[in-house]
Amino acid sequence: AWIVTGGMNTGIMKLVGEIIQINPDRSRPIPLIGIATWGCVSGRKHLDVHGASVYYAKPRSNTRGEAPLEPNHTKFIFIDDGTERTYGREIAFRAQLEQAISGGFFSSKTMTSSSNQSESISGTSFLQPENSGSYEKCCLISQELFFFFFIIFDVDAVPVVLLVVEGGPNTVRTVHEAVVENNIPAVFLEGTGRCCDLFAKAFHLYNEYRRNIEPDDETSIM
Repeated sequence: AWIVTGGMNTGIMKLVGEIIQINPDRSRPIPLIGIATWGCVSGRKHLDVHGASVYYAKPRSNTRGEAPLEPNHTKFIFIDDGTERTYGREIAFRAQLEQAISGGFFSSKTMTSSSNQSESISGTSFLQPENSGSYEKCCLISQELFFFFFIIFDVDAVPVVLLVVEGGPNTVRTVHEAVVENNIPAVFLEGTGRCCDLFAKAFHLYNEYRRNIEPDDETSIM
C-alpha cells in the first residue's frame, strides 16, 4: 500500500510519519509520499539544487504559512505555482494523481476547472530522503509525463481511498476534488472533530431526510 499525505511535520501528517516507523516488517517498507506546496516548505531554499544531495535540517520556523517537512516520508512531490505561504495549492494535482493511480483517469468523466488549474503547473520535484538526513532531488517531471508513464508501461490500477481525520477548510477542498471531481471514495472518522464531524453530520441528516421522504413498502405496493 502507498500512503499519501501533505508531507508536513504537523498534525495528522506528523502522526502518520511517526506511526510508519513502527512497521514490524522492515523487509516490506511502506511508501509514504508527501505532496506539498513548495512555497509552504520551511527552509526550501536549501533544497533548491539540481543533481546534488543536500542536507535538510528541520528548521525552527514560526512563520505563518510555512512548516518543515516530516522526515519519515520516503518521497516528496512539490507543487510550485509561484505562490508563497499559501496552503492548498497542491490539492487539485494530488486528486488527479490519485485518480491516475486508481485507473480512473481514463474514464469518460469530464474534468472541470480544477483540471485547468493543474495544467498550469509546469512540473513537480521528487525528493528522496537518505538515512543520513540528506535529500536528493531525483528528477523533474510534468503531470502529463506521469500519465504517459501509466499508458506506456501499462501499470495496473489499484484501489484508492481518501481517509479524512479532523481537518479544516483545505480538507473540505481535498474532499471535493477527490470525491466530486475525481470519483475517489472517502472514509470519514467521525468524532475526530472539525470538518470531519461536519461531513458526518451532513451524512446523517441526508439519510434521515431520505427515510422521511421514501414511502413505506406497504404503501409502495398499492
